[in-house]
Amino acid sequence: MNAKEQLADFSAFLSEDAIVEQAKEYGVEDKRKRKLAVVSFFWLMVLSAAEATPRGCLSKLVTIFCATFPLIPRGRVTRLSRMAISKKLSGTSWMFFRGVYNRLLKCYLNALEPDDRLLLARFKDCFAVDGSIIRLNKAIEKIFKSTAKAQAALKMNTKFSIVNLAVTKLQVTEGKRHDSKFRFITKAPNILYLFDLGYWSFSRFKKIADAKSFFVSRLKKSCDPLIVAVSDPKWAHLAGKRLSQIMYALKDMKELDVRVQLAKSKNSQFKTELRLVGILHEGEWRFYVTNLFDALFTPKVIYELYSKRWTIEIFFNDIKHILKLSHIFAKSKNGIMVQIYSALIFYLLVRIMTAAAAESTNKKITDFSFKKGVETLAVFFVRQLSELIRGTKKELIAFFQKVTSAIAWNCLKTPTRATA
Repeated sequence: MNAKEQLADFSAFLSEDAIVEQAKEYGVEDKRKRKLAVVSFFWLMVLSAAEATPRGCLSKLVTIFCATFPLIPRGRVTRLSRMAISKKLSGTSWMFFRGVYNRLLKCYLNALEPDDRLLLARFKDCFAVDGSIIRLNKAIEKIFKSTAKAQAALKMNTKFSIVNLAVTKLQVTEGKRHDSKFRFITKAPNILYLFDLGYWSFSRFKKIADAKSFFVSRLKKSCDPLIVAVSDPKWAHLAGKRLSQIMYALKDMKELDVRVQLAKSKNSQFKTELRLVGILHEGEWRFYVTNLFDALFTPKVIYELYSKRWTIEIFFNDIKHILKLSHIFAKSKNGIMVQIYSALIFYLLVRIMTAAAAESTNKKITDFSFKKGVETLAVFFVRQLSELIRGTKKELIAFFQKVTSAIAWNCLKTPTRATA
């Protein structure tokens, strides 16, 4: 699918008629003349995600809406007020915004061409899983409890596709909820999961293996696995010992590659053999557990695969600091979720435009700066807000083509200079 065809498909989901139909589906359509129509509210909320100033209070959102008031077509907004915006924020179901996001996401994933970076092409997809905390207004502490007293915070548990650079599953919970309760494993086979120790669980390892998928996780410090087999005959005598008992042998190694059993108890139901690999990095051993036994995945490759998990940390930085989601001012759960999905929709729109720019210039998505992409889309957004709100599919295609061209020419990352 070429870039023009991709943009046509996305535009079909975002035209005025399409948004009105989706609003009806979620019961948030305009049933009478309103101060702020649902289509205008949708686009203004998405636009607010790209504002340069932190959205730390309702007054800043009101300022954004009022500043763009002259750009909104007549009849779409009769009057703006703090109360009207507040009611719309709490009264428009966040599931409407999630529905728009999911439709765009499905179209985006179907449009992307397979990527052969490293060995990721051997998997159907590769997901990094992690959570991130966002502070909230204290008034909502009873709903979103924080680990600290007299504070409110939420946790965004996120399943992020490293291949496609997009959130495929999001679960918003109270800040004090443990990561281990996030369910992210699907029945689809040949998926690679990368996660940190917050998601360490024997039952989770088993579920991934039963689904014929794969994982890489750091080794938990309290876990002392039993070595059952060694790939290098030179170290065959290490079999039958636990990791803590072979530290002397590691002095003569730079890599470790063995089969292990994790459970210490003989009565444990988790008796699956896994692979333990170790890499000596800057004088310190780093150990990883995986069910990848393919010889192509050497300890060094396993280490490099796990390092890809850092992509989700970059996403959290982008969504919280570039799209200013680090502070959420809403005092209702619905308002909070609307703000989150507004930011995710803007994030995905930037990815969509960047993917189209990459396809038209024969480059990779990662060759482009996300921050520059945000700035570019925001400028076009403000200048052509009227066209977006009353946009037909044809008008939206023209709009997205302009943004795509601008990203292609202006948003490439600055080449890194080679050091002597």
